[in-house]
This record gives sequence, structure tokens and C-alpha cells, in this order.
Amino acid sequence: MNRQLKVLFKEQGNIVHSVSGDASIKKAVGIMNKYLIGALMVLNFDGDIEGIITEKDVMKKLASTDDLVGHLPVHSIMTPREKLIIGSGNDTIDHLMNVMTENNIRHIPIIDEDGVLQGILSMRDIIKILLEDTTQKVRYLNDYIMGRYPA
Repeated sequence: MNRQLKVLFKEQGNIVHSVSGDASIKKAVGIMNKYLIGALMVLNFDGDIEGIITEKDVMKKLASTDDLVGHLPVHSIMTPREKLIIGSGNDTIDHLMNVMTENNIRHIPIIDEDGVLQGILSMRDIIKILLEDTTQKVRYLNDYIMGRYPA
């Protein structure tokens, strides 16, 4: 699928949920549960990217300690900016899907040419896009086979 992400974001929109690095893990998990999402961008007060916290980060921390982790700050388990794999609005869905698969990640922040956060692409988003695309192709092929295509 060669659609650029910036075109997709323009068509469908993309809400970015975020948290500060000083917020508690419990607060971050609460936001993820409220919006049924698996990742939050960690932003500073100026809106600049500090990192990302994912449900996988929380699970790793829970598995590695006997202590309660809800009170710990987000920045203690997040993936920091310098280690983030970041996409561009000019990237295609196919490219980003390959990047995510190769790096075993399920969320990728998308920035514009100026480095400003535009959205987060998740594997769930990609599956939804692929399903819609496939459904449309099947409908067109069915219409063609049945002779119901525009002349």
C-alpha cells in the first residue's frame, strides 16, 4: 500500500494521547485504559517528544520486580527519544509496516519535516487500513465479474 501517512492522517485524523515524564505509571495506564490504546507519547511542557510509554513497557517492569510500580514516574520505564524509531508523514504504510515488523514494535510516532509530532501509527491502525483496502478491492472485483462496473 503506497499511500503516504500524511494523506491518511488528513483523511482520518489522528488523536495523540500523551503524558508527562513525571506522571505516574498508574496515571499513564489509566489513560491507556480509558482510550483503549496501547501507547502514550511522553511530551515535555513545550510539546516536544521525550519518549513513548507502551503497555509492553509496563508489563516488562511488572515482570521484573516484586515492588509496586504504579507510583513510579513514566520516565523510569519509557523508551527515550534517542532510542525511538520515528516515521515521517512521507512514509508509506508498507514501509512503516515493514519497519514495525523488523523492529518488533507495535507503535511508531510520526513527525513532520520540522520534527513536530503528527500522530502515532499502531499495528491496529495498519490492520484496519489493510482490511478496508482489501474489502474495497473485493467489492470492485465482484462488481467487475458480475458486470456491475461503470462503463
